[in-house]
Amino acid sequence: MTKQGRKPDGDEWSRMWASASFVGVLIIIGLPLWWKTTEVYRVSLPYDKINSFDGEALMLSTDLTVLANDEPTASEIAGLIEKDFEEQKVIKLNIKKLIISDQLRHSLDSVADEAEALEEVAAHYDISKHNTFFVVQRKPLYEDVWLSGERVAFFRDAKASPTLVEVLKQWVYQTDILEGARSATADSARRSRFPPASGYHVVLSVVHPRPDSMKVEFDAGQAMEDYIGSFVDELSELHNFTLSSQWLYLLDFDFQAKEVKDTSEWGRHFAVRQDKLHLLLTKLEERAATQVSALPTINLALYVLPCERAPLAVYDEQDRRIPTPVQAFMSPKWGGVYLGNPEASECQGTPEYRPTVRLIMGTFIAQLRKLLGITDKPTIPGAFLDPLRAVPPRRWELDSLLALRTLEQLASSQGTLRSLAQLLGEISNIVINDEVGVSINAAVAAIEDGAARLASGELLSAHRSSQRAHSAAETAFMEPSLLALLYFPDDQKYAIYIPLFLPIMFPVILSLKNLLFWLRGKPKEKVD
Repeated sequence: MTKQGRKPDGDEWSRMWASASFVGVLIIIGLPLWWKTTEVYRVSLPYDKINSFDGEALMLSTDLTVLANDEPTASEIAGLIEKDFEEQKVIKLNIKKLIISDQLRHSLDSVADEAEALEEVAAHYDISKHNTFFVVQRKPLYEDVWLSGERVAFFRDAKASPTLVEVLKQWVYQTDILEGARSATADSARRSRFPPASGYHVVLSVVHPRPDSMKVEFDAGQAMEDYIGSFVDELSELHNFTLSSQWLYLLDFDFQAKEVKDTSEWGRHFAVRQDKLHLLLTKLEERAATQVSALPTINLALYVLPCERAPLAVYDEQDRRIPTPVQAFMSPKWGGVYLGNPEASECQGTPEYRPTVRLIMGTFIAQLRKLLGITDKPTIPGAFLDPLRAVPPRRWELDSLLALRTLEQLASSQGTLRSLAQLLGEISNIVINDEVGVSINAAVAAIEDGAARLASGELLSAHRSSQRAHSAAETAFMEPSLLALLYFPDDQKYAIYIPLFLPIMFPVILSLKNLLFWLRGKPKEKVD
């Protein structure tokens, strides 16, 4: 007779197989399924290409044609330019030397002025092509170098070489500004101009604080169309512009000006410190309806001073009057303000202010040039810059602006993608969905295409690629889905799921223990 022993083998086999099935389903199927369904979705991204981007390696290739009366002069001019520009890392000149034909040389030496000489050059060579420039010898010059509004500069002889090099570096190509465009460090020019964008919304505001005491005759809409419209039409290859105008009434601002006696027709003027002018912008921001467009807004404001506060004169920090023909100021990345001072005669009887439209809009054009990236040109001894004779920018200024914006947008796109890649690497629970992946891949492809086209001299195509790259990079970086799990890190995920799975795991572990003992086999019970 034996003692009561183990359960029959059939029952024990059934119990062990049931435990093994439960453990297998939970560990082999349940845990992987849970892990898969809770993982963060991430599209594969070209991290190697993004990390290899180098804004300092971006370079512009451009064509320069030297036209001289003889071979020695052409070689000397071209050699000196080439030698000086070898040190420039942002621009590469493809220099071509040509000898001026007898017919053209005779025409250049016999015409009365440079404007006629420019027409002669345009009749023989194509000066309308982007990213090209011609330096042409013309002996009857009063200066060493004469720079036109077209893609042509005249030089007198070989002795003008040093001056010509400085004109090319500081005026035509603006190498220092191009270097700053691709750099991560903001220079003075970048701090003034608006950031790169596909387009801008330009708003002209006429601010009339006292409409009850003075009438203002100014057609803001027509002025915008005639002046600002003509200017931005020439920049259509760079940006899309929308123009609008508005009148702001009863926006009275206390300039805290001090009355100063003088010998003018008024017998006095009001002095305002330059550092107080920008307080006016806060008042304008409160009332100006500039949020009607998703594009960045460039503000141009004409502030009409009441007769009892006119004329207003701007003083510097040392309380010295600033000698300027107009009273105006500009705020970087915001816009410009023109202070409209009525004449003493306009304030007699029934006050009526008739501003000089040409002077006001000319001031706004000068401010708009700086805000968009066309800088003032420094003085170069021996060189003469032909003054602007119309509202549109000079042709070579347009090329320079195209190069500037292309470099800026490519460098900005590279920096945006590098920052995003670093962020994604540091925070593992950021979701990278298909839309973000498409934007990033499109930005990478556009950056590579833009850099290649810029290096080959295809300036317009490079600019279009840089715009696509900038737009795609900004879209990816600002994608709202990146924030979906930003506030749900891994430690919180485990804190939520462990209390759910831990009670289930105790019987599973015990069953697994018994199952292991059973598989190894227990010692047999003793028999009486």
